[in-house]
Formats: sequence, C-alpha cells, structure tokens
Amino acid sequence: MDKIRALRYFKRVAELCSFTAVAEEFDVPASSISRRVRDLEHSLGIELLQRSTRQVEVTELGKLYYSMIGEAIRQLEQADELVSQTFEAPSGLVRISCLPSYGEQHLTPLLEQFAQRYPDIVFDLHYSDDLTQLGKDPVDIAIRGGYAPDERVIAKRLSKNEFSLTASPEYLSSLKQEFPLNKQAIESANALQYRGPKGPIDWHYFNGNYWEPIELTTHLISNNGKALLAAALNHRGMFCVPSWSICEHIDSGELVEVPTEGKVSVSPGGDIGIFLLYERSKYQIPKIKLCVDFIYSNLGKL
Repeated sequence: MDKIRALRYFKRVAELCSFTAVAEEFDVPASSISRRVRDLEHSLGIELLQRSTRQVEVTELGKLYYSMIGEAIRQLEQADELVSQTFEAPSGLVRISCLPSYGEQHLTPLLEQFAQRYPDIVFDLHYSDDLTQLGKDPVDIAIRGGYAPDERVIAKRLSKNEFSLTASPEYLSSLKQEFPLNKQAIESANALQYRGPKGPIDWHYFNGNYWEPIELTTHLISNNGKALLAAALNHRGMFCVPSWSICEHIDSGELVEVPTEGKVSVSPGGDIGIFLLYERSKYQIPKIKLCVDFIYSNLGKL
C-alpha cells in the first residue's frame, strides 16, 4: 500500500466528506479513493470513515487521526515542492483565491504580466467571497477584504478598503431631497445591496457619537458587483462600495459620492483593507515566493 497517497486521500475526504469531490480533485476514479482509504483502515485496524449511500462522516478516531497527520502531510508536500524547484526554473500550479471585483479589476491584468515572465507557472484562479482557510483549503495565496485575519498566516496590506455611498447624478436629482442627506433620507432611498457569503451586507450610519444600523429600502440584492454597478449606472438607486472599485466612473462623472450628514459604511469603525494572505512555510517555495512578491510589489502601491 502507498501509505502516503492513502493518507493524502483520507485527509481530503475528511475535509470534503465526499469521495466524488476528492476524486475530481486528484483526477482519479472515486473507487480508487475509497479503496486506498479502506486499505489504510485495514492497516490501522480501525474505522476512519462511516460510509452510507448519502454521505461520508469521519468517526471519532478518524477525527483524532486527521488532527495528527494533517500538519505532517502539509510539510511533506511543501518539502517535495521546495526540493523539486530548487535546481530548476520555477514551474507548476499556484492556486489563488480572490474576492471577485478586486480580482477582475486588478489581479487578472497583473497575472497576465506575470505569465509572460514565468510561462511555466500555471494559475488556478478562484474568484469568490467565500472565506478561505489556508492550510486546509487547496489554496496557496488568498486576497481578501476586511480586517487582518486572526490566524497563523502572513497578511500584507495591499490597499485601503474604504467604502463610499455612491449613485448617479440623475438618481440623486430624482430624490427631491436636500443635501447632505440625513439618515432618514438615506433609508427612504432605493438601496442596491451586496450579498456576501453570510447574507446581504448591512449599512451603518455614524451620527457623530456612534454607529447605528440603517433600515434599508432595498431595491436590488446581488452577490455580483457588476450587477449592482449596472443598476447604479441606470439610475436605479444608491450603493455602498469600495472606493477603488468605481474610480473610473467617478472620474467620468457617471457616478458621484452621495453627500451625507454622517459617514456611511458597511463596516462601522475599525481599520479595514485588502490583504494578501499566505503561509510562511509556503513562501520558501520559489513559485509561491515569486508570485507573492510580484503581487505585493505591484498592488501594494494602490
């Protein structure tokens, strides 16, 4: 039995609870995954997984075993990659997870430049707002907005992530309101609301002393920034967006920042930003180091 391979298969089955998903990830038949894990169970003399026609669950002993082998497997995989690239040009797969709007506007064009310099490095790009757990999810580098994560990763700030309440001049004219808008006027206007991984993102209003939630009159909800932008450009309402994502539309005059009496944001208080995340141990791998340094040297100036 190839125990290392069996351990890798078991680790991912324990994380994904699906033989099919793991089979797709490793590009092998699901029966091969199941057989390897079964051989591992026989060699240990314990049941690691409980199988049924509907789902796969990790047993209590399986959870204990998983907690003990996870770090060892990660270190082994990183050692393999590090040694294999020490004496040759950097190559191989780099898996990056990035929030969609930032990825489309800033990361994609940058990686095209990177690819011209290092054609043997292949990117697996996943643009999503879903949170990523480095070391557990199959991701080498993550770019996320919000607060610096409280976990064992390196977090380098790429840019600020300040939000502004924005609309078209035509929509603001249709409100028939006096400016700057107070909280009640904002609540009566059409809100174009972003849906994050945990649901629609609320807005907050700073009244000079403290932040308070805004009771939105929601006109559109979407997890797609382009859909909200299109609605705003078509004079359908106001949206609260990162300033970096609408610079060209502000410069052209298609959109303007809404004058308000108090500050409006989706993140009351605190210092938020766009962060480049990676594991310290993976930074030793040439392809990861090159990519991290290239992204930071270019986007860290935004």
